[in-house]
Amino acid sequence: MSDYDFSRLNDKEFEVFCADLLSAREGVRFERFKPGRDAGVDGRFFRSEGDEWILQCKHWISTPLEKLVKSIADSESLKVQKLSPSRYILALSHSLSLNDKKILMQKLYPFVLSPADILGRQDLSDILAKHPDIERRHYKLWIASSNVLEYMLNKPMHDRSQFELGEIVETCKLYVATVNHNQAMDKLESTNVVIITGPAGIGKTTLAGQLILQYVVNGFELSVISDDIKEAESVFDPDSKQIFYFDDFLGRNYLEALSGHEGAKIVGFIRRIVKNPQKRFILTSRTTILNQGKILNDVFHNSNVDRNEFEITLESLAKIDKAKILYNHIWHSEVGAEYVEQLYSHKRYRDIIDHRNFNPRLIRFITDAQRLEDVPSESYWFHITGLLDDPSQVWDHPFQAQLDDCGRALVLLVAMNGRLITEPELSEAFARYLENPGAASLTGKKDFLLNLRHLSGSMLTRLVVGENQPFVRLFNPSLGDFVLNRYASNTPVLRQCFGSLKTHSSLKTLKDMLDNKIIIADVAIEVISHIFSSVLEINFLGADAEFVAQLCIARSELGKKFNLSDQGLLKAINFIGGEQCGRSFLASARVLLWALRSGCVDKMTVEAFLAGAFVNDPNYDELLILAQTVKCFTVVGHQSLYDAYDQVITDYLITSVQDEFPDAEVFSDGGSQSAARRKFIELMDEKAVELGANDSSGVADSVVDLVDVDRFYDKYFSDTEHEPDYEYYRNQRMSWSERSSSAIDPIDDLFSRD
Repeated sequence: MSDYDFSRLNDKEFEVFCADLLSAREGVRFERFKPGRDAGVDGRFFRSEGDEWILQCKHWISTPLEKLVKSIADSESLKVQKLSPSRYILALSHSLSLNDKKILMQKLYPFVLSPADILGRQDLSDILAKHPDIERRHYKLWIASSNVLEYMLNKPMHDRSQFELGEIVETCKLYVATVNHNQAMDKLESTNVVIITGPAGIGKTTLAGQLILQYVVNGFELSVISDDIKEAESVFDPDSKQIFYFDDFLGRNYLEALSGHEGAKIVGFIRRIVKNPQKRFILTSRTTILNQGKILNDVFHNSNVDRNEFEITLESLAKIDKAKILYNHIWHSEVGAEYVEQLYSHKRYRDIIDHRNFNPRLIRFITDAQRLEDVPSESYWFHITGLLDDPSQVWDHPFQAQLDDCGRALVLLVAMNGRLITEPELSEAFARYLENPGAASLTGKKDFLLNLRHLSGSMLTRLVVGENQPFVRLFNPSLGDFVLNRYASNTPVLRQCFGSLKTHSSLKTLKDMLDNKIIIADVAIEVISHIFSSVLEINFLGADAEFVAQLCIARSELGKKFNLSDQGLLKAINFIGGEQCGRSFLASARVLLWALRSGCVDKMTVEAFLAGAFVNDPNYDELLILAQTVKCFTVVGHQSLYDAYDQVITDYLITSVQDEFPDAEVFSDGGSQSAARRKFIELMDEKAVELGANDSSGVADSVVDLVDVDRFYDKYFSDTEHEPDYEYYRNQRMSWSERSSSAIDPIDDLFSRD
């Protein structure tokens, strides 16, 4: 039997739920009536057919049961006697013992007709189990029932996905299912893919999370993509139910994400999802960034990505939706009563709802008790209006007033690493930061773990992937925007932070800041030069080859062109050539290719690098560089090198076509199976030539031998219609405003306090 968590409902949601549930049990319709009816009785539902039944709901989750029972016995009994209904039903979200029920029945006699009319948490759960349609109608109960949570948390999935899922479940209690929810779901069901767009803070990530929950409880396994679409490709299983999630998939690094072949890979993966009824794919992106992505990359524009887009706008949120969002945050917050009173005074909640800058993220901040520690209750309304008028202050005050120098340094390091960093990397970067001249004057304790504990939950979030791999990320993406823009013109701080990080991700962030004109070229040049000099000074100790290669390329792109007279560059090349090829090696390959052509690296060093690269599953862009490098060796005396590279291309093409068969190119003319095979061979030969194969026809033949083209042919021309495996509930739910009398203002009704 399910044990439902009613704490996720606010008091008004609990009342609506009880009315629906008791209506189903009794076969009648309990309706809401205007607040204040019948001398201010707490009961907000009635049924009248010559006599009157009163349904009273008490959802005092923070009140001890003994106090609640005493309050009902002392005060409610008097109100019931005055009303004198023919039947009185009491529903509580607390658990009740037999003795509790006995006390309540005695006090409410003779209006409570039987023990079945005194309902505690277990009673409501038992009744709900007999009415699954009520459970489905009340979204939060369906998602948050204990059996659903147990199913989700025990389901085998990647650690990062499980962590993300836990956060989504926690957010559920604050969620308001607006019209956007059903429309986004319709888009997802019709195309298998939805790209949720909208301005910062509008609720894209929250909506995506709640859509994910509905699929997970219906058997879909969640895979969260962190950085590269290759993560999704590595776990893609054609025959299992999977839902993929790529939050902020272009992010601020959209130029990086769309460089080279990346845009085509994202679109290619979307096409695979569209064709498979067992798959769903949810992506989020800010509207402005996605629009820039379309301009910069023809693949997005030409692939009709627009059909998968669903945009959330402020205009799409009705006033009652905004009211529910605000009310939910107030109800579930730990903000003191004196603060809440400031929101109710003169119906100020309406000023918040009507404000032009209303958005869910801002509401979360103004109702977060932890962020109000130094804001007295009498200044609370001034604090709120200040944030509404200038939302940039959301992070300005806590960052400046609530953090010391060491705390700010830790946040800066995480932000400039691209919002996520391993805990060991952060610890080392923090230590290097403190070693800089002038660090002695920093305020605050310099103990890393002490600072991390202090910042966790407010500025930073600590998560553990696997058994012993801790990561640290920013508490909210908007904090990263604030930090990068705040320090964009502070070159010494940028130099100190990026020089302390020395990570691949930090270089991506720096490049992104330049590409998006957050910093000017002169600042980028100074920062890159500083980083390069610092690693050169210690002979690249602690750095890996790919990081050093990326530094060399960054210097080149900023004006320090590759030159044989550059002694720093030659030392870097010597270091890169002496290191083992890493998992990612595009920059290393580019640097060594230049060095090979310039004669400043011997061929044996490059051959050793190529041998390592061949077994590292090179991607498309890496293959193009490797092809150019291999061509620098003559076939005579290096036939084995050419053969090895052809095998790499063969493996790459086999994996590519198995993951996504190019059916539009092979089967589009509707020819026979033999004609399709010939066309497939021609296509593979073209791809092999494109990737620089020595024997392209041999590569094509090898691919065809290992790919069952006939199977893909039969599948392509099959007339079988695939029915979706996931059935989304589409019961139309009556909104609170529809339930209410037209004479009742739904917003004031929501915020009423009887």
